[in-house]
Amino acid sequence: MIAKDDIVIRKAILHILDTVHGECILSNTLLDPGPDLYEFIRNHIYKIVSSDDTKDCEFNPETSPIYSILETWDESDETSFIEASQSIADRLYVAMGEGLDIPAADLLFVSFQAEGTIYLALLKMNYKESYTHIVSNDSETEEMSDDDETEVPVIHADIIKSKALLPSSGTRIPEAIIINLSDFHIKLLEKRYEINGEKIFYLSEKFLVCHTNLPPKKKLNILTKVINNISNKYDGADLKTKMDTKSALQKEYVDNKSFDIEEIGNRLFGKSPEKKSEFDEKMEQYDLQYDNFTVTNESTVKKLERQVMVTDSGIEISIPMETYNKLANLEIQTDVTGKSTIIIKNIDNLILK
Repeated sequence: MIAKDDIVIRKAILHILDTVHGECILSNTLLDPGPDLYEFIRNHIYKIVSSDDTKDCEFNPETSPIYSILETWDESDETSFIEASQSIADRLYVAMGEGLDIPAADLLFVSFQAEGTIYLALLKMNYKESYTHIVSNDSETEEMSDDDETEVPVIHADIIKSKALLPSSGTRIPEAIIINLSDFHIKLLEKRYEINGEKIFYLSEKFLVCHTNLPPKKKLNILTKVINNISNKYDGADLKTKMDTKSALQKEYVDNKSFDIEEIGNRLFGKSPEKKSEFDEKMEQYDLQYDNFTVTNESTVKKLERQVMVTDSGIEISIPMETYNKLANLEIQTDVTGKSTIIIKNIDNLILK
């Protein structure tokens, strides 16, 4: 993963893509970012490259107009950089105009370097609505006496709604593109919007024209959901077997720092042909049966660090996986009727939250 401190901004330019008012204003000069703006841009880039919501994508070279532009531009040449940014911004403006609910935005077109590689970032800064102040300062003539009159400034402070505020550096923007300029590999954050009555990913389908993969966070959600469904279906009231299955998935990540779908299927369900067959079938439906993926952000795998159970009466129990794996302070008993009892031992202190 790219470290934040390794991101060095090379060039940046801002274009205004205000589809609400029908204004596409293309800059013809580069930004001159000082320390604060530099940090603002770098923060947004880092939030994208460190996210597990980004999709890995590849251009379709034969049909992508963006690929054609990038194939012939010269990032190191200022004139080429500006002209390419204008052409790409104009195409994005046209793509945005096809959907009524696609947010208007400013486009930050940025080249940056990290670990010896040059990247291009297209940061779509969707406008936000909020309130700000406005001050009017007029002068009026006031009579002081029959002979004297003076101008007294009239200062009026008011509150207005601004509809074109940019996202703060503390938030992650929902639409962004990072392109590795050495191999044209794409990292993409995008959302579906309605175009011609159908909700589509307009950035990948209409603008970039690229092939996309599921983001790692989505893949992990699918994997855990399939495993939980199979475990609940076949293991019934056998709570310990279901919990052992989740523990095995977490151990697979701890041992390998990745999720090898085929290996996980063998490890979790290899002794049960019925479970294994259903696991393989479900993974194939998502075209993940031979996938091997990693996550960038540790928060993505936080859900694997706890065993969370909800009883039929609505009681929720959350057990740290480390505690469960030790089993010294936890005992699970299942009687002949299939009812389970969880015993937690050696409690020195209990806090209500």
